[in-house]
Amino acid sequence: MATQLNRVQFLRGDFTSEGAFRPPWALAEEAFVELCERCDACIRACPSKLLKPGNAGFPEISFQKNGCDFCEACVRSCSIQALHITRENHQQPWQLVAKFKHNCLSENGVICRSCGDVCEGRAIKFKMLVGGSALVQLDASLCNGCGECVSVCPVQAIEMKHIKTEISNE
Repeated sequence: MATQLNRVQFLRGDFTSEGAFRPPWALAEEAFVELCERCDACIRACPSKLLKPGNAGFPEISFQKNGCDFCEACVRSCSIQALHITRENHQQPWQLVAKFKHNCLSENGVICRSCGDVCEGRAIKFKMLVGGSALVQLDASLCNGCGECVSVCPVQAIEMKHIKTEISNE
């Protein structure tokens, strides 16, 4: 499955990017970009300060300092409903899942359970291996994409991915 690039990504030569992570409950990318007025109301409303202006001023989420607790403040601040909760999407605010890189401390024999400790959904578990290292395992069905694990990883071994992109890369 090919990733669709926007014009800015193309002109910057960013051919690997899968696109920005929009706030929770954002409309599909094309509809979101067309409807969003870039008023920054959602950015100001976020109590965790996860949202920031991204390419062309559209709001993006960064998990570097915190994870999203899905407080819905951004949604309530969006008067034009580019962020919109429905009965269908209430339980799944976005299609994100954690992805572990090869520099994970636990997988390299160093005792670290930071990500598992903060995972409220208990999606992250560790399988002990012979020799003392532990294999990190993610149950994607339990991962809500909050990104809390990203901010606590001491070696930045976790990144968030769009579920569709992750499935196509397996």
